[in-house]
Amino acid sequence: MLFEKFKTFIEENNLVKEKEKLMLGVSGGPDSVFLLIMFSKLKELKKIDFITVHFNHSLRKSADREEEFVRNFSKNLNIKFVSEKKEVKKLYKGDSLEQTARNLRYDFFLKIARRYKIKKLALAHHKDDLVETVLLRIFRGTGLLGLRAILPLSKYKNLTVIRPLLFLEKREILDFLSKNKIPYMVDKSNFENEFLRNKIRLDILPYLAKTFPNIKENLYNLAVTSSQDYEFISSFATQTLEKLILKETHQLLEIDLNKLKTLPQGLVNNILRAAIQRIKGNLRRIELKHIDKLSELIKKNNDNLSLDIPFLKVIKQSHSLIFKKTPNLT
Repeated sequence: MLFEKFKTFIEENNLVKEKEKLMLGVSGGPDSVFLLIMFSKLKELKKIDFITVHFNHSLRKSADREEEFVRNFSKNLNIKFVSEKKEVKKLYKGDSLEQTARNLRYDFFLKIARRYKIKKLALAHHKDDLVETVLLRIFRGTGLLGLRAILPLSKYKNLTVIRPLLFLEKREILDFLSKNKIPYMVDKSNFENEFLRNKIRLDILPYLAKTFPNIKENLYNLAVTSSQDYEFISSFATQTLEKLILKETHQLLEIDLNKLKTLPQGLVNNILRAAIQRIKGNLRRIELKHIDKLSELIKKNNDNLSLDIPFLKVIKQSHSLIFKKTPNLT
């Protein structure tokens, strides 16, 4: 039954093609073990080929056992296993420890993708992860872009990332593994309340559910409709941006400021995002505060003003707005 739902979700979102080569990010926890089981069933059906990849961040005493567990689990399924071990605490600088671990993990994914000529990575995020992310972003402050939370299909540099378990609640995964007596590793930090996401999972959501029993489904639907609305608005903003471009090179994008000023503020904000995406290649580290500052810059009467945002310098001239790459762009 769950496999049929899994297959339907993949087909509806066009996540996996026939005879495609993928890699599965497997930590050894229940979600990624379930993902591995589902893909093992899908393998013959779609004639796909995949490997399991595991990043050992050395942050927990159990990290080596988790790596060995995934290695053996993959071997039992006759699936190729690739891993890498890093002492994340020794490499941690500037960013949070969690962000450093994430960056190193994705660097590992990209390296393996190049080595094995793989263009797609499957991860085991599920509906509860999505709902927690929506709530977390609401608490921190967000807009339509942030409310999308976790997407079934996204890009990370040259890698396509798919999340085929977003339709499933955590309890469904645990029930399946329990009924089928399938082992998995448990990350004890998931039950520690000092992490904000864990506090949402363990305290806030259960509290809200007492008054609003459908809270999870409602937040999930909010993410889905936000994603659909954002897709439309983003597409329209990109089309409008095309009409505003005065000059474009690899290092620079210049747009018509006079025409930009005549447009509704909501559209202006999305055109600014589209312009940043176009010249920078992504929206990483671009936050709502940067868009707000750019909007303020546009409204000022003075010319020859500039604003630095991550990896870009934006220059306001009398009739145009220039987005220029800075030397530290990566």
